[in-house]
Amino acid sequence: MSNDNLLTIAQDILLETKNASIPSSIIGNNDDSAKQVLQALKVSIVELSRSYDWQELQEEKTFASVASTIAYNLPTDFDRFINETFWNSTEFLPVEGPITPTDWRILNNSTISGGAVTEYFRIRGNQVLIYPTPSAIQNYIYEYITNLIVESSIGTGQTGWLADTDLPVIDSYIVRLDATWRLLKNQGRPYSEEQRTANEALAERVQKSGARKTIRHYSPNNTVKIGYPSLIIAP
Repeated sequence: MSNDNLLTIAQDILLETKNASIPSSIIGNNDDSAKQVLQALKVSIVELSRSYDWQELQEEKTFASVASTIAYNLPTDFDRFINETFWNSTEFLPVEGPITPTDWRILNNSTISGGAVTEYFRIRGNQVLIYPTPSAIQNYIYEYITNLIVESSIGTGQTGWLADTDLPVIDSYIVRLDATWRLLKNQGRPYSEEQRTANEALAERVQKSGARKTIRHYSPNNTVKIGYPSLIIAP
C-alpha cells in the first residue's frame, strides 16, 4: 500500500496535471496551485473514507453497562457503525439493530415485556441506547468506522490535513488519483479519463481491502456440487 505524505501527493498531482507552479509547501501556502490542490485533497480524503468500510479505519469499542442506565456515549472518533457487530459479551448474544426511531417507540411504548430476551439498540444524540434498559452490569462490544482519516508524521490521528507531513490512513495512491480528477474538474479542464482511472483503482482497492471470504460448494456428504466450482473467492 502506498503511503506518501500530503506534500508528495500534492506535488505529484500538480506535476501530472502540468500545473505551472509546483510549490515546496502546501499547508498555509497562498499560491493558487497549493490552495487548489489542497482543496481537492480535502474533498478526496473525506469522500473516499466514506465510500467503504476500509479495514484501516475499523475500530472496536467495549463498555460496561450501568444498572438502570439506557444511554452510553459513542467514541469521540465515531463516524459510523459497522452493522451486525454489536454483542452483549456477558450473555454471548447479539444486540439487534440499529433499529429505527419508529421501532424504538414501539418497543418503549407498547405492551412488549421489558424482560424480553432479545436486546435492541439505536443511535441518537451521539449515544447508543439499549432496550431493555440494563438492570445490571453487562459487557458490550461493537465495531465502528473512525473519523480519524489522517495521521500526523508521529501517528496521531486527525480528522483532516494539518501539515505537509500528514499521511492518509487509507492508500495514498487512490487518494492521489481521486484528487487529480477533482482538481482538473475544479479548474474547468477535461477530467473524464482521470476519473475513470480513479474509479477503477478504487474498485480494485475495495476488493482487496481486508480478507475475502471463501465460499465452498459442497453437498452434505462433502462432495463438490456438480456444475459449481469447488471454491469461489467472494468479491
